[in-house]
Amino acid sequence: MSAPGFTEVFSHLLEEYREGRAAPPFQAKVDTRFYTDPAWFEKEKAALFSDGPILVGHVAMLKSNGDTFTHDHLGKPIMVVRAGDGEIRAFLNVCRHRGVRLVNSDEVINKTSFVCPYHNWTYGLDGALKHIPLHEESFAGLDAQCHSLKALPLAICEGLIFVNPDPLGSIDLEKHMGMVKADFAAFGMADHVFFRQTVTTLKTNWKLLVDAFQDGYHVTRLHRKTVGPHFIDVVSRSERSGDHLLSVVARNEFADALDLPPEQWDLRRQASCAMYLFPNVEMIIHPDYISYLAFFPTKVDETVVVHGCFIEEEPQNEKARAHWERAFDIIENGVFRPEDYFVCEQAQIGMSSGANSHLLLGAHETGVKAFHDLLAEKMGPYLAE
Repeated sequence: MSAPGFTEVFSHLLEEYREGRAAPPFQAKVDTRFYTDPAWFEKEKAALFSDGPILVGHVAMLKSNGDTFTHDHLGKPIMVVRAGDGEIRAFLNVCRHRGVRLVNSDEVINKTSFVCPYHNWTYGLDGALKHIPLHEESFAGLDAQCHSLKALPLAICEGLIFVNPDPLGSIDLEKHMGMVKADFAAFGMADHVFFRQTVTTLKTNWKLLVDAFQDGYHVTRLHRKTVGPHFIDVVSRSERSGDHLLSVVARNEFADALDLPPEQWDLRRQASCAMYLFPNVEMIIHPDYISYLAFFPTKVDETVVVHGCFIEEEPQNEKARAHWERAFDIIENGVFRPEDYFVCEQAQIGMSSGANSHLLLGAHETGVKAFHDLLAEKMGPYLAE
C-alpha cells in the first residue's frame, strides 16, 4: 500500500527536480512577538491546546491490562490506562476526595487499581470509585457512582492515542486526521512497537521547534557533520493536507526514482518523509523506524519535548536491542540535542534581545511559511483583537 499524500508530494518534487525548476523567489516575515509575548502565548495555549485532540502516546505503550502512563505536559495531570476489558481510557490523575495525584511515575507501570496515597480512596481501572475507608462513618450517604475519576475524551487512529484535555470536550478523529490517516496506514503505524522515549525541557518557544523540523534549507548546513551528507541540498517540498503538513526532503538516492514508475518508488530510501501533525507533533519516517517529536509549550520561552521511537517489531535478542539503542542515541544525542535543539535555544535568546522585529523566510523555507499560514488561520480571531 502506498502512502498517498507523501507519494503526491514526492511526485511533485520529482517533477521539479527533473525539469530543473528553481523554487519561486519570495520573502515572508514573521513577527518575533509571536515567540516572545507572554500574552500571545496564553492565547495560543487556549486556542490550540485546551480543547482538541492531542497526541499522547501509542497503544503499543500499553501492552497488558492495567498498564498505565501519566502525561503532565498539557498543564493537567492525565493518566492513560488499558482497563480490565482491554479498552484504553484516559482520566484526570486526581483523587475525587481531596485532589491528590493517584499515579506518580515517569514510566509505564502496571496497576490493578488506583489507590490514593492520602486516604486510600480506591478506584478501578475503569475509573469507578470502588472503596472509601470508613465510608458509612465519614461519608454516610455519599454516592460513590457520582465520584468516579474524571474521564477525558480519547480516540485512537492507526495505533496513535489522542486525548482531549477538556472533560466536556469531544474528539472527531475522522475530521482531524483526514487524508493523512492513509499515510499512517501505509507505513504500518498501528503495527509498530514502542521502543523508548526521552523527555527534555528546552528554553525555547514551541514554534521555533516546529519551524526547525519544517525547514529543508538547514539540512546540509546545520547537519553537515551528521546526517546532512545523506541529502541533496535544498531539494525539498512541503504541502498542506487538511490541518497538517507533509514534507519530503530528497536523499542522495532521490534521482533513482527518475526512471521508475510510481509503484517502484521507495520513499523511505529515496527521501525523508516528515509530517507535521497539528498542533504540535512532528513524525519522521526513517528508512527502518519512525520518530515522533511532540512539543508541549509550558512558558513563552520554554517547551517540553517528548522524543520517541517506534520500530517494526520487538528486538529479538540483545544484539538487536543494542542496535536500536545505538540508533536512538545517534539521533537524540548526535543530531537533535547538539544541533536542532541548540539552535532553537540560541534563536530564542536572539529574539528576546530585540535585535530583530521579524524573522525572514525565503524560497527554500516553504514548510516554515506553510506552518505560519496555518497558525494565522487558526489564530485569526486573536489576531483581530
